[in-house]
Amino acid sequence: MLLSPVCLAQVYPSTGTAWVLPGSWQETIVDGSPVTAEQLKMWESQHADVVFGSMQDVEINRRMNAMGYMYAQKFDCRPGKQEAWLSRKALSLGIDVEDGYLHFAEDTQLAMNKPNKGLDYLLEGRPYHLLLIRNGQFSTARLPIKLEPDDRLVMFASYPFERLSVKAGGLPNIARHVTDKEGNVGKWRPLDVEWHILSGDDWAIRYEGQLQLEQPWHSALPWYQGRQLNTGEPGLGAGLRVWMLELAWRQPTQVESLAITPWLEVRKQRILIPGWDPANDVNGDGYVNHREYSSRTNRQASARFRHQARLIPAGYMWPGTCWYRVNFLDNAFNKLHAQWYQEDWQQQGLSGAYNDDMAKLLGDNQFTVISGGEVRELAMIVGTKQAEFEYAKQLARFLKQVKTLTGTQWLAANISELNLWHYAPWPPELREVIDVWLREHYLTPAIGLDRLQRYWDNFALASQQDKSLIMASTKGGRSQYSPSDPAAWQQDIETGLAQYYLFNVPGLTYYHSWNQSYRYGSGNTKLSNWYQAGIAKNVAYQPTAMLEVDIGLPESAPVGTERVIFDNQGEQANSAATEIGGIPLQPSGWYWLQRSGWFGGFPAQGVIARRYSKGLVLYRGARERNQAEFFSVLPLEVDLDGNYQQVNIDGSLGPEVNQVSLAGYQGMVLKRAREKNE
Repeated sequence: MLLSPVCLAQVYPSTGTAWVLPGSWQETIVDGSPVTAEQLKMWESQHADVVFGSMQDVEINRRMNAMGYMYAQKFDCRPGKQEAWLSRKALSLGIDVEDGYLHFAEDTQLAMNKPNKGLDYLLEGRPYHLLLIRNGQFSTARLPIKLEPDDRLVMFASYPFERLSVKAGGLPNIARHVTDKEGNVGKWRPLDVEWHILSGDDWAIRYEGQLQLEQPWHSALPWYQGRQLNTGEPGLGAGLRVWMLELAWRQPTQVESLAITPWLEVRKQRILIPGWDPANDVNGDGYVNHREYSSRTNRQASARFRHQARLIPAGYMWPGTCWYRVNFLDNAFNKLHAQWYQEDWQQQGLSGAYNDDMAKLLGDNQFTVISGGEVRELAMIVGTKQAEFEYAKQLARFLKQVKTLTGTQWLAANISELNLWHYAPWPPELREVIDVWLREHYLTPAIGLDRLQRYWDNFALASQQDKSLIMASTKGGRSQYSPSDPAAWQQDIETGLAQYYLFNVPGLTYYHSWNQSYRYGSGNTKLSNWYQAGIAKNVAYQPTAMLEVDIGLPESAPVGTERVIFDNQGEQANSAATEIGGIPLQPSGWYWLQRSGWFGGFPAQGVIARRYSKGLVLYRGARERNQAEFFSVLPLEVDLDGNYQQVNIDGSLGPEVNQVSLAGYQGMVLKRAREKNE
């Protein structure tokens, strides 16, 4: 079980707050004074209640309910710490780590408009690591390199292979590792290689060699004669099992390049991935050799090794990444996979984690099949609704297993503005297993009334006691049009907080303010993302002084006001309703303070209000979002139900008024000047 985090009192009086992926702390300015990176981290720890990510400090993480980052449905093509841990543990438990991946059962072509740079690790056959052994000393080999006859070049791969290419002044002698009973390198066995020339110039010839693998080639831990074969590669240090070749030249030689011959092809905006059929591997050694390949029973499956058939999403992915899809149907591997999260969270002091990209699983937004596409473990075609829905249920069962093992109540998912009741690929099981929802860029200054009146799902999640981080972004706001204007930034942030207070459910929602981008962290601002460079981003974007003003708790709409109508694809419910279309709701208390016309529930313009026990929040919007001209409409005077003071960006209070003026797409937070019944 996870250690129970220490629960602190809420930092601010009227809402909880959160950080998203803090890190990269720098020297900066806080309240006009210089602070160190460590002091900035402490400032952040004192100005939010929860963290989506890690504060990179065990004790701070435990105090703040930190939810680390997870991506349960993917493994990296180039293995990192997680893949290395699983590799090492699987060896000790007798588990085939390949059982943790999904594989194509047949040769498959997927549409791929633009290959991600991260895929180059496979497409270019880059070694996982290169080690130079010279005079008994280890160093990282960086090509091109001049080698002497006594030098040894050790090439590491994170997967088995049968062909490699070398560009050098001559051919090397090659030996492969032999695994001992402890799983380390027991010895090096000379390997016959069938070479042929690919190309050449005056300085070097590029050769391709076919390894003569007559016996199974098992992976090994990178240890030989009591020494670790490593010069700082984190994956090797974490215990990744690898396949190694030792290369040596009889004469002094310049080695220009060294690569594994790729099995993947990318051409004409499509990627070709070979399929794996165990029936083709007649002797069951994990390798379809030349004899087996030429007489294979399934000619629609051409993978030589099982790993070559792993599913690689071909839709839009993060820049610089390459991912495989995880198999959730193997019980032994699932148990091991869940234990990784348990150990990782304990080491970091995390309360749980948030799973990213939950709408990118096996659907057509990741896999557009041109030919083939059957997944061996699922017996389904990727890119279909059936495969997407079934895989989502499998992911839900795995996440439930993680929760049972760790005892976490802080399992989160990033769904942005996705309405889970409208998203058919998500089964109820997946919605039910999540405790916390990250609503990334959920609110923007020019969001418009149409979208706000369809955001009832926030109150549906609250009705089932789910927690949500609601992000107010400056995207599309005044600051995007006038990035050097301090007033534009301040008004966007004031508006964002007012919008958030419309959705605030005390104890269940957390506020986060950010810029227009999706790049998070604690580093300093630039002139492209704030009107002043050199200010810590979380210091710049969080309206700390405004949050310190106590506006109390949300209340019901005043008697006699017109309640705002929510729209659920044609079904409607007002803001006092406890359900919409049979879906339970927590009442929001929204009402119209002013609107264009009093007929129909969806005006062209209007001011939405929500009363608090010590304040009032307002937002003026047009029906459509991101209408640049609406920023320039004439200010609108609106009457209030009493005397209030505007809460300014610096936390000061304006004069007592019973009427305020709102510009287009402007929000406002007001403090009640006199307590009720006073």
